[in-house]
Order: sequence, then C-alpha cells, then structure tokens
Amino acid sequence: MDHENRAPLKSRSLKGNVPIGFRELLHELLSLSNENYSRTEALRRICSSLLRFSGSDMLSIRIDENSKTTRCQASCSEEDSDRIEIRVPSGVAGEPDTGVAGSDPIPEPIIQAILTGRFAAPTQSFTRGRSFWIGDAARPILMRELSEGDSPNRTVIIGGEFPSLALVLVPVSNQTRGILFLASRKRDFFSKEAIQVYEAIAETLGVALAHQGMQWALRERVKELTCLYGIARVASRPGIHLDEFLAEVVELLPPGWQYPEITSARIVLDARRFLTGGFKESSIRQSADIVVHDRPRGSVEIFYLEKTPEADEGPFLKEERALITAIAETIGKQVAHHEAQWALQERVKELTCLYEIARVASRPGIHLDEFLNETVKLLPPGWQYPEITHARITLDSRSFSTSRFAESPFGQSADIAVNDVKRGQVEVIYTQSMPVAEEGPFLKEERSLIDEIARQVGFVVEHWEAEQKTVRLQDQLRHAERLATVGQLSAGVAHELNEPLGAILGFAQFVKETPDLPTQAKRDVEKIINGALHAREVIRKLMLFTRQMPSQKGTCDLSRIVKESLYLLEARCKKEGIAMIHRLEKGLPTILADPSQLHQVLVNLVVNAIQSMPKGGELTLGTRSDAQHVYLTVKDTGIGMTAEVQKQLFLPFFTTKDVGQGSGLGLAVVHGIVTAHGGQVRVTSEVGKGSTFEICIPIENPTNTTGE
Repeated sequence: MDHENRAPLKSRSLKGNVPIGFRELLHELLSLSNENYSRTEALRRICSSLLRFSGSDMLSIRIDENSKTTRCQASCSEEDSDRIEIRVPSGVAGEPDTGVAGSDPIPEPIIQAILTGRFAAPTQSFTRGRSFWIGDAARPILMRELSEGDSPNRTVIIGGEFPSLALVLVPVSNQTRGILFLASRKRDFFSKEAIQVYEAIAETLGVALAHQGMQWALRERVKELTCLYGIARVASRPGIHLDEFLAEVVELLPPGWQYPEITSARIVLDARRFLTGGFKESSIRQSADIVVHDRPRGSVEIFYLEKTPEADEGPFLKEERALITAIAETIGKQVAHHEAQWALQERVKELTCLYEIARVASRPGIHLDEFLNETVKLLPPGWQYPEITHARITLDSRSFSTSRFAESPFGQSADIAVNDVKRGQVEVIYTQSMPVAEEGPFLKEERSLIDEIARQVGFVVEHWEAEQKTVRLQDQLRHAERLATVGQLSAGVAHELNEPLGAILGFAQFVKETPDLPTQAKRDVEKIINGALHAREVIRKLMLFTRQMPSQKGTCDLSRIVKESLYLLEARCKKEGIAMIHRLEKGLPTILADPSQLHQVLVNLVVNAIQSMPKGGELTLGTRSDAQHVYLTVKDTGIGMTAEVQKQLFLPFFTTKDVGQGSGLGLAVVHGIVTAHGGQVRVTSEVGKGSTFEICIPIENPTNTTGE
C-alpha cells in the first residue's frame, strides 16, 4: 500500500468545459508507458495521477488478460482527503473477491451485464462508448434484463460506500480489456460530459498500457536473453571448473526475473549447493530439474522473498518458466560436457601414469628397489586430487612411499602377487575427506588403475627375480665350469705326481733304514720323507676336491658328527680366545653320507672361521632340517669377505692368508665333498661383521657312483 499527499482539486472540476491539466495528464500517461516500469508499478502511478486529476474519492483500474485479472486501486481516506492510498490486489477473473482490496465498486454480475449490453438502463446512465455512471448508488434502478428467457423487470441496487460511480472501458488490445472505475462520496458527482472526457482519457490510457506492455515484455525478453548470454559466456571460458561455472551462473539468475531486487536463486547439483549472495528461501518458488544423460542430478530454483501479483505460474511468467527450463538444460549440457572432458583428462592421467611406470621398468639395468622407489612417486598424479594424494608400495619386508604418506581412513589398496603368491600391496590415500564416488572418494576407474599398477609391479618383480636367478645360475655355471677345469687339471697332476712321489717316499724310507748312516744324512732323509708326506697329503686333498677319493657312505646323524668333534674344536677355540656356541637340533633326520668326509668339512670350516678371527670372537655351530634337507651352519664374527673374494672362494690354492698360513685347499675340499653328497654350500659375508657358511645336504641322496 502506497501513500501520497493529495493536492487541492478545486480547479479540476470536470463539469462544464475541458478541465485544466487535461493535456498534461495525457502527456504524463504516454510518458509513463516509456519508463522502465512493470505493469504493476505503471498502474500504481497511473491510478495516482488519474485520482489527482479527477477529484474522485476512489479510482480503480482493472485489466483482464488471458483469464487473469489485475487490479490497482487508489483512494482517499475520509479523515485525510489529501492522502492517497494505493492497493494492488490480484486474482483470476471470475473468481469471488475475498476482501475490499480485491473487489470492484460495482458488483461483477452488473459489470458483465453492462459489458455485454444485456441491460436496458435509463438513457442518462450510458454513453455511446458504453460507459456507465450513476449519481446515487443507493437508489433502486429499474432495469429490463435482455436474456434468452422471458423474465420480468427487476430492481437493482448497487449500494456500497460511494453514491456516485462510473465505469469507463479502456481499449488495450484484442486480448486485453481494461475498465476504469471512478467513485465519489458526493451524490451526482459525475456528468455525461465528464464521462466523455474520461472516455477520451481511456483511449489514451489504452494506448499507453498497450505500449507499456510491449515495452515491458521486450525488456523482460532482453533480460532473459542477457541472462542466457551471460551463462553462455561463462560456459565458453577456457578451463573453467564446473563448481566455478555454477557459482557464477547462480549470480546471473536474479536479473533475468521480473523482480530482481526480491529474487534469490539456488543451484543444486548432486550434494553441492550454489547460492546467491544473501540467499533466503521462501514458499514462493519456481524450479526446473537439471538432467544429465536422462538422469536427474539437481535443480535450478528461484525464490521471491515478497508476495507479488499473480501471473502465468503463480507470480512467475510463462516466459520465466521457459527461461528456467532453458537454464536447467544449459547447465545439464555443461555438466555432461565437463564430466566428459574431466573423464577424458582422468583417463589421460591414468594412462600417463601407466606409461611412465612402463618407461621406468624398461630402463636397462635398473634395480628393483630403484624401480619401486620411482614408481611410488608416479602414483599421485594419476588420481583425481594429486595435491592431497600419497602412496606406498610394500614388497616383502621393504616399504617405498611418498614423503608425506601416513595412515588415513580415505584409502584404497591392491595386492601385489608374484607367481600367484601375495608379496605386498600398493596403497593410495587422501589426506582429507572428498566427495563420495563409486568406492568411497575413489572412482571405479581408479580401482582399475591401482589393480593394474599392482599387476604391473608384480610382473616387474617376477621378471626381475627371474633375471636375478638367471644371473646367479649363470654365475654358478661359470663357477662350476672353472672348478671342473681346475678339477681335471688337479686330477691329472695328482695322478702324475702320485707314482713318483710314492717311489721317492719308499726309497727315502729304505735309505733311512741303512745301518751306520751318518747323522747328517739321516737328518736329510727325514726331511725328504716329511716333504714327501706333505706332498702326498696335498695330493689327497686334490683327489677329494676332484672326487677321486673313494667314500664310505652310510646312514648318519649330522648333529652327532658335530657333537663328536666338539671336544677338539672347543679346545682350539678356547686357545684362540673364541667363544663357541652350538645350537644343534634334536631328532635330526638321518642322511646317507660318509661321516669322515663330513667331519673333514666341519673341521675345515671351523679352522677357516678361527683364522678369520685373529683377535677372538664368537663362533656358532648349528644344525636344522626341513622336509627335504638337513643344514649345517658355521657362523663367525671375523673380518668378513668382499664380494670379489667370495667369487673365488672355492678355487683350489686360492687364499687370502700369508705365505705358509694355508694351502688354499680347505674350502675347495669342502665344496668337493658337499657336491659329492648332492648338496650345496651357501655363503653370506660382510666385511667387518663376519661370515656364515651353510651346508645343505638332501635327506634322500641321489645315487653317487664316485668311488663306489
């Protein structure tokens, strides 16, 4: 309701000549049609101007358009005739009015009878323009109703607050009809001449309303198109994120509606909401669904914060329905496009991740640990949110991770299998909660990606270990070939030396038995005999190494052989300041072996260990078994060996000791005996920390024909 001060109306009497201010009024009406006013605001101003001009106590304009009725009423209160009150009720034509503000001063049946010409009222109540007026609404009027049936004349009393009433038609357009009502508390306030003046004003008013309606409709269409154009501009901006797009679009919506100053907007997409500044929700709402690939994903909502006149859809225009539908469709297409682009980018990221892993794996000579360390750093860029993504790869007891990896509830993992055996896993975590996708915050494509990465890592581990095994087998083969070559040479030398050495030893012993042999000669013969015996021992060891010595195999217990040797071995260790520890397994499975040769193996290993600990240390002897083998372990805390020394360890005559400290045949003999029993010798050593020799002999020995 608007209130305006009312100027004196004495100089504006309409009885008699053309009133003062007539032309100014027409100019004002036409000027209002060019202003940027809505239909409601235009009617407010028109009613105010007409009421001031007419001097009436009440003036109302009613517009009937497309089954809708819009009313605007201006009145002066009885207490203060200089104050104007303006009401703008609205409703549908033909519906009963619920209050004074929504009703016309003349009852609806009489209005319809006047408009259709079905009443024959006194001549002075009508003009040729079909306008109607009455000077005393309380006075009965005898009227003949022209209806289809024969009805008697009847008396009609309009009544009401205002004695003087007038109705003037306002021609707006073929689809729109206007009615101008005037009312006064004075009797006989209107005259025929005054009504004719109002008819002239109504003609201009109709033109002004028609023009204003077209201008207003044009402005609304421009606002709507501007809104759509603004949305299109935002959508076409390169690289814009979907959330940024929706946040900007929601701010473009209110100016596209009739009443932007009281309009709030909201866009809902999945679980995300985008609101206009100072957003408020109300019951006056218009919405449209956002559909992406035939599936509803959200909505566009418009709220009016105040009640406004009724239009096509509540207070909203049919064009606004088309606008909000177009906006929802545009958003749906943009979401589909963005998600397609995003999905493409994600696939590129995933393929890039796999490609880079393949590049690292194909680098010649790369170590497995180096591969895993580089691979784990390639994982975060393959996920949706690389800035909060960290990864870890575990393999057996080793772990490789990005710098800030930590346990998180937002993670996914995949097992690394090598030859169908689980050996570790690949883990990817987010450091904070993110929107829910197919697998928590992770996409189904990311599940496929991490599974593929784990599979590729498993293949690389399997390939690398196969290569390492091949290298070891090749080294063993080369070592075996070298040992075989040396063995053949040694066997030949032993056979060639054995016969002349026996002759030397035999004749030396005969010479020694000669009577009256000088003392000096006897000493020289002793030296010859000792040298020959030493040479024969070397030949014996060579023959053991080359498996030329016959063995006497039988069922024996490896732990028992060790126990029988402990007395002599412990005495030697104690003398050298070495503590001996023995961990022998009870109930060890028996093996088919030559006990004396195994005793020789144990003594050689212990002597080698003692010699590696010149300053004392700790020597550990142990036996154990599994389903197929028994094991003898000799572990020392000595000086250890380099990798280069370990490669030549079992070669005959190879030694790291000083001259006179060893023949270099002890470990070669060990290797020969163990190999002859179908076993293996395994060595681990670290310089400065000691060495461990492990003898592995099968429980069921393959048949060995050497010496048997």
